[in-house]
This record gives sequence, structure tokens and C-alpha cells, in this order.
Amino acid sequence: MANMNCDCCEKLKAVTTDVDSYQKCVENSLQQISALNIKYEHTVNELSTIINIFEYINLVTDYKNLFSIINDMLIGVLGATSSTIFIYNGGGYKIEASSLSRQSLLSMEKIGQTLLARYKDNREPFILNGEDITDDFSRERDIRSVVCVPLNGKEKRLGIIYLEHYRDDYFTIEAKRYLNTLAIAIRLSLENAQLYAKLEEMALIDGLTGLHNRMFFNKEINNCMDNYKKFGLPFVLTILDIDHFKKVNDNYGHLCGDMVLQEMGELIRQSIRKDDIVCRYGGEEFAIIFRNTQDMSGINLRLEALRVKMEAKRTECNNSEIQVTSSFGVVSCCSTEKCGSVEEVIRRADEALYEAKRSGRNRICIAQ
Repeated sequence: MANMNCDCCEKLKAVTTDVDSYQKCVENSLQQISALNIKYEHTVNELSTIINIFEYINLVTDYKNLFSIINDMLIGVLGATSSTIFIYNGGGYKIEASSLSRQSLLSMEKIGQTLLARYKDNREPFILNGEDITDDFSRERDIRSVVCVPLNGKEKRLGIIYLEHYRDDYFTIEAKRYLNTLAIAIRLSLENAQLYAKLEEMALIDGLTGLHNRMFFNKEINNCMDNYKKFGLPFVLTILDIDHFKKVNDNYGHLCGDMVLQEMGELIRQSIRKDDIVCRYGGEEFAIIFRNTQDMSGINLRLEALRVKMEAKRTECNNSEIQVTSSFGVVSCCSTEKCGSVEEVIRRADEALYEAKRSGRNRICIAQ
């Protein structure tokens, strides 16, 4: 009987040991599953954030504002101390957006050039910590952790995202991986925004002369009028027309007429200041907006020089030399010449142009 009890005790102990072992195994498995669930939820949250960011920034078509939006998002999502986005312009990195003060941007641009020289061929994100951060600007601000994320297209370098933090080892391998995924979305958005900006710019360019077109003129003349009314900034509008242009097309053909328009447009473009705007207004008409000036004497001299150049120009086409003249209508909006609306300014410029035509053509008429 004692032996039987002893055997039962041994079996019970074995069963108990097996149950304990099984329970520990189950607990370990549950812990592993819990850890996997946490990791899974973290990954899902990251992907959800990336998708939301991607969807949001893809709605932004304003190329300039896009950078600031992305920059703010990066600071919010990653808790960085500061964020700067550099864009590659062919010769180096230039800052497109930064959370730093305006006074600090010059120093940050130097960091951009250092990054370009040191990590020129690096296409993967990289982390700098502690002693790896050697530039004086970062050390002065006690930056202890940096992550750099190159933005590269299929065949070109687009730029780099540069995030900083005061804490040592703040940016981890996980943060680098997350940023690398996010960078793909950002790169695609930047490429889309650049394409949109290019298409928008092309929509404002006259295909024949390469000058701005009537749509661009309408936008800029309204901007000038707003600045005139709000801040008193003066401007002068000139509309000029090539005299008897129909005869050019009739006598030499439309291809020669197009060549005349191209060469006259180039002459006008070369005759304006950097701040001024020249547009093909329509047909054989061109418009010049002289911004932030009321020096009618100086403008008259420049327009007279342009008129002489246009008259002296010979366009060679089909073994012929084509010579044309132009008539100018000018109106000023300044402290002494009040302007009520854009429509009024254009009407007065047109009237001055017609007066130049009526009085013999090949001349400049200033609206009174």
C-alpha cells in the first residue's frame, strides 16, 4: 500500500511538472504574441500615418507651400527639435523650408553643402550622434542627434531631409526605417508638385515667342493694381502693336510673320529690367508692365530706344528682309496719376495706342 501511494505521488509530481512547464510555455507564447501584436499595431499606425500624410500632401499643388507643410509634419510626427528640407538645384543644396530662424539659415546652408560633399552618393538614410556631429553651428546649439534622409528620384538627386534633436541617440534605427518609408511618399509628392508647377508655368507661356501670355498678364496687372491701392506702389503699363502686321502675313506668309513676332518679342524681352514683365498680349500686340516706378521720363527714353531698335531690325525669311515698325500706348498709375481699376488702365493704354496709330504710327503716345 505504501508503495502504491509512493507511485501516485511520483506521478502527481510528474503531472504537476508537466503542467507547470506547459503553463510557462503558454505564458511565453502569450508574451511573444503580445509583443508581436504591439509591433504589428505600431507598424499599422506607422503605415496609417504615412498614408494619411501622403494623401494630404498630394492634395497640395502649391509647390512652395508643400515644403513648409511637410516640414511641420516631420516635426510633429517624429518630435524633432528642428527640421530642414534641402532641395538640389544642380549646383548644390538650397533650403526650401526650415523651422530655424531666418538668421540661422545661412549657417544651415553651409551644413547642406557639407552633406553634399561628404555623402554625395549616399542614397540611404543615415544617423549622426554625438562626436559624429562636427560642425560648429550644431555644436553651438547642443545638437546631439541627427538623421539625414536623401530624397532621390529614379535618375536624379532631389534633396535631403535633415532632422535634429538635443537628446543623445534620439533617432533610432526604427526612426530611420520609418523615415525612409515616409521619404518615398514625400519624394513622389515633390515630383508631382514639380510636374504640376511646370505644367502651370507652361500654361502661362506663349508657345510662339516664349514670353508670358495673356493669362499671366491678367494675373500680374491685377497684382500691380492691388499693390498700388494698398501700398501706393506705382506702375506703368505699355501696350505696343506691330504696324500693318497683316501685310507681313499677306506678302510673306504666316511662317515669316511668326518669325517677325519671335524676333520682336526677343527685342522687347532684352529691353526690360529684371523686375519688369513683358507678355504677348494677343496677335501682334505686346504688353510691358514696369513695376514699382513712376519715372516716366526714364521709361519714355527706354521705349524710344526700343522703338528705334524694332524699326531697324531686319527679319530674314524666304530670301527677303522684312522690316516693321511699332506703335506704343503708355499709361502711368502713381501718386499724380490716379487709376481706378485694371479695366480703366487697359482702356487708357488702348486709347493711347490708337492715338499713336491715328497720328502716323511708329511712335509713342502717353495717356493724359
